Amino acid sequence: MPRWLGRVFYAFRGKRSVRLHLVDRPGVPAPTLEGVLVGRFAGHYVLLVPKLVQSGGAPIELEGVVEVPTEQVLFLQVLSS
Repeated sequence: MPRWLGRVFYAFRGKRSVRLHLVDRPGVPAPTLEGVLVGRFAGHYVLLVPKLVQSGGAPIELEGVVEVPTEQVLFLQVLSS
């Protein structure tokens, strides 16, 4: 699906704030990303206004757009739609 078409769908559907809980790796705590879900394109979740959420700390704001491979996502949590 072309990215411009995803943006059109996003404009009609509205914003969905989500958290992506990522897969654990040995010796590394599982990170969590939070942002506005644009969609899923070419096997990647695309987030706008991304934040890295760490346990016990304030979220770290990231710049730009984040694309996360779907095989790295344990589950997707919808915060608001």
